Parts: sequence; structure tokens; C-alpha cells
Amino acid sequence: SGKSVALHALEDAGFFCVDNLPPELLRDFVRLEHERYAPRVAAAVDVRTAQSLPVLLPVIQQMRAEGVQVRSLFLDASTDTLMRRFSETRRPHPLANAAQIAASGESHRALVDAIELERAMLAEIREASTVVDTSQLRPAQLRARVRALTDAHASSLTLVFESFAFK
Repeated sequence: SGKSVALHALEDAGFFCVDNLPPELLRDFVRLEHERYAPRVAAAVDVRTAQSLPVLLPVIQQMRAEGVQVRSLFLDASTDTLMRRFSETRRPHPLANAAQIAASGESHRALVDAIELERAMLAEIREASTVVDTSQLRPAQLRARVRALTDAHASSLTLVFESFAFK
């Protein structure tokens, strides 16, 4: 739903970015980059780190308690948009079981099930974030929105959460 576009926009704005960082490494990543004089860093997290998602919000709260300014953006899109995007890219949803899809021949239902599961897994993170619905945004519009959201707040850490699902 726009994670690559958002990360590129943040890189262009002077952030040091990393994609698919396990939440357990977030504090160490920020500490290391600050020691290297990278005052603005961004990390993208999505459902591929599903087993680590329960530790993400507590880690963010710890970092804030330590004085780290954290801004979290949650990229979302409607189910119809996601279905179209997955058919265009022909990439499987991270939670879709490829073997199950091939055996059943019901890739549409498996994708919808994966999207619903993802929604449930990311619900708390979505609630704690600034949500950007990318359903109707072109890449240039998403870049502008991300820049506006991050430049307005001189955060030392911006987290980009990608959801492949949207209610």
C-alpha cells in the first residue's frame, strides 16, 4: 500500500531508512544511527515480522520514555485496491499460504482471508499511528503526504507500518 514510495520520500528528505526491521532491533538501530550522526531515521515494519509485532508498541513506548521522538505512519488501502494491486504485481500476500491457494484454486478467497487476518494482527498498531489511506493516492501524492507529515514534526524516528489490508 505504498511502503516503498514512503521510504523513498523519507530518504529524499534526509532520513536514513531501513525496511523490514524486526521490532526487537529498533532501539539498537536508532541508537547506532544517532551515534553515526543520522538524526533522522525511518524504519518500515509490516506483517512479515508477525511473530515480533506484540513487542512493537512496548518498544515504541520505551523509546518515547527515553526521550526519542517517534512518529508512526500507518499506510493502508481498501480491500478492492489491494486486490487490484496484488493481481497487477502477481505477488502473494505475506500471510497467504501459497500451497493452500494452489491446492484449492481459490486464490481470491485466500487473499481476502489473509487481508482479514492482517487487519486483526495490526489493529493496535493502526490505532496508535497516523493513518494514511493510499487507496486513491498516486505515488506523487503519497510522497507529498509523507513529506508533509514528517517535516511538520522533526522526529528522530519515523516508523512506517504497511498494511496490505484496510477496512
